[in-house]
Amino acid sequence: MSLPHQTNPRISSPRGDEDPTELSLMLSGQPYHSWNPYIDRIRDAQARKVWDINQVVDMMGRMQKMREFIYMGKEVWIVQGFFCEYGFNITIGDEVFIGANCTLLDVCPITIGSRTMLGPNVQILTPSHPISPEERSGLKGREWAKPVKVGNDCWIGAGVTICPGVTVGDGSTIGAASVVTRDVPPRSVVVGNPGRVIKRILEDGTVENV
Repeated sequence: MSLPHQTNPRISSPRGDEDPTELSLMLSGQPYHSWNPYIDRIRDAQARKVWDINQVVDMMGRMQKMREFIYMGKEVWIVQGFFCEYGFNITIGDEVFIGANCTLLDVCPITIGSRTMLGPNVQILTPSHPISPEERSGLKGREWAKPVKVGNDCWIGAGVTICPGVTVGDGSTIGAASVVTRDVPPRSVVVGNPGRVIKRILEDGTVENV
């Protein structure tokens, strides 16, 4: 089986006695220990990159640095205050806008489709933990993650939280401050906590109540 650094050139190779097993488990969505020397080193290096990128005031200069860090298409604009853990787990399409102070916890892959907009303070979360405190065992227990996909032509309002494993279908709108805990069908309007579908967006652009 190929190791992560062999399939993704943006992942640093193990050094010395660093073991890539936990990282492999992490990226495949299986339970893993997050406090691992190899993962810690990668996470620290990526944190420095995120900090450096956020210091660049000029949008064009910031996006040039971001392209070395995240897989993205054309005309992508990300406002300052952006945070992610790894970067190499994020793929963004064309003509995407991401507002201020957005957080993408990319323990597993996060995909954002073309022509999609994220308002400020949006959180896209892939990691999860055991419900049982005994299984969590403080910081000693295993955790896992599930990938998140936001489709093309979506509008994600300010302060929205998208939970692990969720797919938001193409052309959907998520109202501000909603918490999305389950998949969203294409061309839907979702509001609330937990989020629920309240409208459908028809092909002619009109909207009908559900």
